Amino acid sequence: MEMRAQEPTDEQLVRQALTDTDAFGMLVERYERPLSSYAARLIGRQEAEDVVQQAFLQAYRSLAGFDPHLTFSAWMYRIVHNTAVNMARKRHGTVPTELELDGEMVEILTGDTDVPAEALHRELEDFVAKGLNQLDQRSRDILLLSVVEGKSYSEIADILMVAVNSVGPSVSRAKDKLRKLLDANPAQRSAL
Repeated sequence: MEMRAQEPTDEQLVRQALTDTDAFGMLVERYERPLSSYAARLIGRQEAEDVVQQAFLQAYRSLAGFDPHLTFSAWMYRIVHNTAVNMARKRHGTVPTELELDGEMVEILTGDTDVPAEALHRELEDFVAKGLNQLDQRSRDILLLSVVEGKSYSEIADILMVAVNSVGPSVSRAKDKLRKLLDANPAQRSAL
């Protein structure tokens, strides 16, 4: 029976990447897809690739200053987040979003326990995505990271540079804001 070598951890690769660009390439391979997906939700698909490339370049240049108290994942999400927000503000004045939600995310965000009929499913997803677009930037970021990206409260705290104990209440407040926005538009919701 053949034993596969255990893949190095992110932290091991970060240490190696200080002297070996191939190690950084392995980190890029691990995180390019999820970071691109996250960037697309923050700024739109067209600009997501630029954001991720800039973020990896910035990370590589700053690798010697990597804080070992953070996970590499949280550090990269923070860099992508900041790069996307800065790029969007320069180009658009605001941060657009292009959200793709599935039924489970809609359920978590709205608290609805009924799964809508398949024909109405997409309309409900679009309705919730529009509601998310109406939220303030901080609330939208919190919900994207917690519900869509599935990040832990600790990771969210690292990415957004806030206290861990403030994340849970922030997630609850953001969900409440979203529910109020959705409830404030009963005509559209009842059409579903």
